Amino acid sequence: MSTKISIATCTAKLICVTSLLLCANAFGACDFDTDDADSPNFMDRIIDCEEQSKAKTSTKKLVNTATTELYGEGTVDPVSGMAERPVAAPGSMNHSPGKSFAARQSYSLRPNAKFEESVTIAIQRLHIEMAHYCAKGWAVEKQWTEANRQREGDFYLHYLFRCAD
Repeated sequence: MSTKISIATCTAKLICVTSLLLCANAFGACDFDTDDADSPNFMDRIIDCEEQSKAKTSTKKLVNTATTELYGEGTVDPVSGMAERPVAAPGSMNHSPGKSFAARQSYSLRPNAKFEESVTIAIQRLHIEMAHYCAKGWAVEKQWTEANRQREGDFYLHYLFRCAD
């Protein structure tokens, strides 16, 4: 019986090492050798390595996706050097899975400001804009406010959002 266990153990180790060698791309950042298969936490190390590999892949995906500005001059195209903004028919519902956008709306905190200049209306307009570009849903990744330098008490509310996959 001890022969069967040792054969099963050796076979399991051989399968693990073979799998590791065949999946070299997935585990490129992890250092394994044949002696590692004898350690009691070998499978845990493989799982950790897979998680690190997945995290690096998702980080690369986020870094490679450029954010399109929906305000001001738009986003400068690195090839043409010209500022561009996406053109979409008013009232149309579009969706670009995984695409990142930056939008902004002005609002006022001045005591004499009209309701149409309130932060509530700014948020509503931003949500309409997000629905226009991401009809199947989105995630707000960042929100910030900056002062409008031309008028004291006026601000811009910015949303950085990404369309759902």
